[in-house]
Amino acid sequence: MDSASSQVKSNLSSEWLKGLGFVLLATLALSLQNVIARIATSTSSKKILGGIFELGGYVTADADKLQVSLLVLLLRVSFVVPLLWLLLFITRAGVFGEVKQIVTGSDRPLKIKIVVAGLLLFLSQTGTYLAIKDVGPAIAVTVFFIYPTATTLLAWKIFGDRPSWQQWFAIGLIYAGCTWLTFAPHPPLPKPVQALPTPAIVTTTSPSKSSLSETKQAPNIGESVTTTRPAKPVTQSSSSFAIGVIEAMLAGIVFAMEGIIAQSCFGKMNPAVFTGMIFSVEWVALLAVTLPFNTLPINSGLVLMGGLLSLATLSGYLFNNFGIKLIGAASVAIIGSSGPAVTSILAVLVLTESLTGENWLAIIVVTIGVILMNLAKAAKNRQNVSKSQIFSSSHSPRMLNIKDYLALAKRLFR
Repeated sequence: MDSASSQVKSNLSSEWLKGLGFVLLATLALSLQNVIARIATSTSSKKILGGIFELGGYVTADADKLQVSLLVLLLRVSFVVPLLWLLLFITRAGVFGEVKQIVTGSDRPLKIKIVVAGLLLFLSQTGTYLAIKDVGPAIAVTVFFIYPTATTLLAWKIFGDRPSWQQWFAIGLIYAGCTWLTFAPHPPLPKPVQALPTPAIVTTTSPSKSSLSETKQAPNIGESVTTTRPAKPVTQSSSSFAIGVIEAMLAGIVFAMEGIIAQSCFGKMNPAVFTGMIFSVEWVALLAVTLPFNTLPINSGLVLMGGLLSLATLSGYLFNNFGIKLIGAASVAIIGSSGPAVTSILAVLVLTESLTGENWLAIIVVTIGVILMNLAKAAKNRQNVSKSQIFSSSHSPRMLNIKDYLALAKRLFR
């Protein structure tokens, strides 16, 4: 009996470790996706892994940033959509029958929700790519992670699901961290084009008192040498940084709205099918707004970046789903909360981008807030299940205390 029990525990532990590995791979892939987006939208080549090789510079410096972001996103989704449907066809029997039933069915509100969710996904990802181009992946993704707070507040407003005090505390941490990250000193992002020093100009006229301060008399020659000081590198302005932060914030809010619509659809359709359909809607929207107005040439570098982005996206979704099957959605959400920190670390290691000490502290605060938010959500869901079981047994419900949260965290990260 003891050997059988130990064997069961060993199998459960092995499954949990496998699930943990899948979730970590998913987080790594989705974070790497943001780093690749930074390379794809960059107008100059970037040294990768400390200068081992260079990538980027596939668009010109004068290219419109909205066109750049839309084109890169279109290339990415153009790879994702067919590959996603191929995976759904392989892994889920009758998937096209489900889609046909939804499209030709009489549930008009469901169709409208799918279209709206796809358009919101398009807006959210466009805003994210714009923010990554403006402020870099570390800061853009950290600010984007206000979306769990927006989801919680929208659920309260729409479904009457009032946040617990633990969720309010996590919301405060996330907003405090994002505010700190916005107003703390940030390292400037150098522009790709820098002014070169102007060569010295030798004149044969004698120097006069009215000469500019930059004109100096050459010793023992009697000629004046006019020199120009080297221009300093043009760096990112505070207004550009503020615009990038606002773009990331709006992208997070829009993503939260898409998540609320998704929750209302999952009772009527499979989440995997829903994902395929909203990506298809996004693809159509991108084709409609990009191709007629795009003036940027598509080169092999951009196509390569689109392919890498799609691989990172699909790998993240696949590993995430494997993790959910093994350790549950709650554990996956909590471990995946490390996204801002992982993206920041990859940005520094892969792109050698710099962050100040205050930036790191703010990113850590936001990451802790997101983890606490998901812990509180998992505990609240567990509490709701316990309540329904207790009420069915005619007992009084018991509120969760701090020991319950500690026990949950210990079980998730053991």
